[in-house]
Amino acid sequence: MILDSLILQTKLFLQEDMGIEIKGVKSSILTQDKLELKDYTSMIGVGGKLNIMVVISYDEKMLQKLVELFMEGEEVDPSEAEEIIDSVAGETINTIMGLALPTFPNRGKGVTITPPIAINDASNIIKQKSAKIVSAEVDTNFGKLSISAVGTDESIK
Repeated sequence: MILDSLILQTKLFLQEDMGIEIKGVKSSILTQDKLELKDYTSMIGVGGKLNIMVVISYDEKMLQKLVELFMEGEEVDPSEAEEIIDSVAGETINTIMGLALPTFPNRGKGVTITPPIAINDASNIIKQKSAKIVSAEVDTNFGKLSISAVGTDESIK
């Protein structure tokens, strides 16, 4: 399942690369028509042989910790803070997608991905009737992030 791959790569990225402890993971198939978003969100479209949208939504505290780790303790100029936050959120989803792609059906061959998009002023994403949302919430010692895939039944299984 696509979500299993995304969860595994998210956990590996957070634990191995970032040194962030994972407290737990809860996954679900959402039955409602919308995906609730956290404080900061990044999204990547996946096309070609697999048509899905992958969304990672971060608690502010969680993303701030990732920024701190990416910046290796370097001070962030307040005038650049928003750009850096969006950049780290985008780099995080890009990295997780890059790691997960070879585990997707057909080893990711024939699949294209879009550049990451930052969504910071939305509270939810509404799905179309034929779409399905699978989601997991990853709880860490620095807050939570959710990783979700939106697509047809066939594409997200």
